[in-house]
Amino acid sequence: MKISIILYKSKTLADGSHPLMVRISQLKAKKYFSTSLSCQASLWDFDKHTPKRSHPDRKLLEAILAQKKASYHTKLLELESEQKTLSLQQLVQAIEEPRQTSQELFPFLSEVCENLVQSGKIGRARLYKRLLTSLKEFTGTKQLSFSDIDMPFLNSYEAFLYKQGLVENSIGTYFQVLRALLNKAIQAKRMKKEHYPFDNFSLGKFSTLTQKRAMSREDLQQIIALPLAADSKLQVARDYFLFSYYGQGMNFRDMATLKWKQIIKDCVVYTRLKTGKMMQFKLMSPALEILDRYKEHPSGHLDDFVFPILSKNEHVTPQQISNRINRVLRQVNASLKELAEAAKVPVHLTTYVARHTYATVLKQSGISTGVISEALGHKGEKITQTYLKSFSNEVIDEANSFLL
Repeated sequence: MKISIILYKSKTLADGSHPLMVRISQLKAKKYFSTSLSCQASLWDFDKHTPKRSHPDRKLLEAILAQKKASYHTKLLELESEQKTLSLQQLVQAIEEPRQTSQELFPFLSEVCENLVQSGKIGRARLYKRLLTSLKEFTGTKQLSFSDIDMPFLNSYEAFLYKQGLVENSIGTYFQVLRALLNKAIQAKRMKKEHYPFDNFSLGKFSTLTQKRAMSREDLQQIIALPLAADSKLQVARDYFLFSYYGQGMNFRDMATLKWKQIIKDCVVYTRLKTGKMMQFKLMSPALEILDRYKEHPSGHLDDFVFPILSKNEHVTPQQISNRINRVLRQVNASLKELAEAAKVPVHLTTYVARHTYATVLKQSGISTGVISEALGHKGEKITQTYLKSFSNEVIDEANSFLL
């Protein structure tokens, strides 16, 4: 592919001069781009494709034309570095596409949100929507290009979030989502890698020690021993809490979408919604007792949900499912708060405490962090997963016996 500057004699301007064009040629194919400059034929060297020495503005014209030619050559090199073969048509499309639209951040961010919703990842989409709202508030809703996201921008945005009264963990979440968005933009060729600002902007400063969310074995026994009316909201909330605890810290959303067909004899097989990792483990006797209480709820079909949280006829779309789970989760956590007060347990009891307690009890029993990480279904744990490959189900089942 060849790039050159030519005097386009096929067109004559009002003053008798001819346009100077950038010509890109590949074999017999040619494409012309305007330079917005012109020259008299008598002042142009057709052999060297440069203005003659007699041209009154020769040096200035040569400098401008060299710069324009270099910009097209740079674009050609960029595209050649991204793909092995490049056609003239691909180069032309890359040059002619509206660069402003492709570099705008807000449309791309909205596109990412929509794709997440369509994929059923409602919770993650919600994080990106919050970032979109926050960035528009920060910038005054004006358009924002990827090239605008540099170190001064990040520092100013950080100060803006602090001024809004956000704590470090919340600010850290906004920056984590923004960093993930820029990585997506680079992969989509919407942002150049050399413009990536997070190589020199650490997110570690936003990490703070959060309040411990695990409870002691003694407090757990207080919860278990508390007499409750059958089928009461407190009984149901305790069932969900204990099934999570005895079920390898199963997340509430995973419990809500659990179906009877995923209960195979005394084992559970399911895929974590958050990480996509397949989980399989043996159910302990307290968990099996809880399941026995809910076998009368479904109509007997294996495709029915185990717990009466979702309805396969009413909650169909990802948004409906997410809304329903969030509503029930708030109700369950409110009941767990009542349960903790009734049992005189000094813990802010939520469904997530069950997952933390599961991990903490195993750790206190001498089980390695690696085994616990595998049992919880973590993905990308920096400390444990760097050397963790896979533990057999037997190892984890044996570790679970310490819960009793």
